[in-house]
Amino acid sequence: MKKIYFLFLFGAMFMTVSAQKMKPLFDQFSDKWGYVNNKNMWVISPAFDGAENFSEDKNPIAAVKKGKCWGAIDAKGNFVVEPIFEFSNQAVEAYYQQSMVGSSVNEWVLLVKDPETEKYGFANCKGNWVIKPQYDYATDFTDYTYKRYSVIRKADKWGCISDKGELVVKIVFETQDQATDAGYQWHKNEPIGVWLYPARNNDGIWGYVNYRGEWAIKPIYEYAQEFVGDRYNRCAVVKIDGSWGCVNDRGKYVVDPKFPFAGQAVRAGFDWRKSK
Repeated sequence: MKKIYFLFLFGAMFMTVSAQKMKPLFDQFSDKWGYVNNKNMWVISPAFDGAENFSEDKNPIAAVKKGKCWGAIDAKGNFVVEPIFEFSNQAVEAYYQQSMVGSSVNEWVLLVKDPETEKYGFANCKGNWVIKPQYDYATDFTDYTYKRYSVIRKADKWGCISDKGELVVKIVFETQDQATDAGYQWHKNEPIGVWLYPARNNDGIWGYVNYRGEWAIKPIYEYAQEFVGDRYNRCAVVKIDGSWGCVNDRGKYVVDPKFPFAGQAVRAGFDWRKSK
């Protein structure tokens, strides 16, 4: 029994030492990187567009590059993290997260920018796409214990997705801050219509949307500012037919659009709120 244990221990030590003795080498004939032993003999054939040294732990890994993307391999040359990452350290960090998340591998996703398409998506720590790269920008998911969301952008519009990839806030918002706030309202299950945000339709006409990104006040304005005031006494400055006025959160004018300058409507709106 002792002999078997000794052989097992020796074999494990030999594998670790062997991996640590392997070093990356560039093959001029194939124009690829591989790994050689201390006798400069290939032990992992050159097949990579970049290669880094093996780690010095019990189960050594090395970051390798395929095309523009980094992944990680074990001492036998098998991928333990698929090559999808923009940077080598991301692939290495993803590998070490595997031991922390265990069977919940798809519940802990990483924000990844695909070097091939330059789009953002989300992958698990094995380098498998959970939400395919399709966004021009994305944030990490919020660290809430439930109803987590990421703020995403397509072209010049912002919205939010859940950690299941569902679009929970439509991509209609003008700024990241607005979409972030809308995502928070979704997280809190706020009543629809409590908070409204100025937004433009595809023709550049302004109106107001709720936190889901649905039209609450139809787009009819040349320009629309954010609402000011408290929840029960607020208005927003809008421009229509070249003149400025103010509407309440039901879209009714509280200051008729008769002013040539926005500042005049702002003042009139302030006076209206003060009178309430």
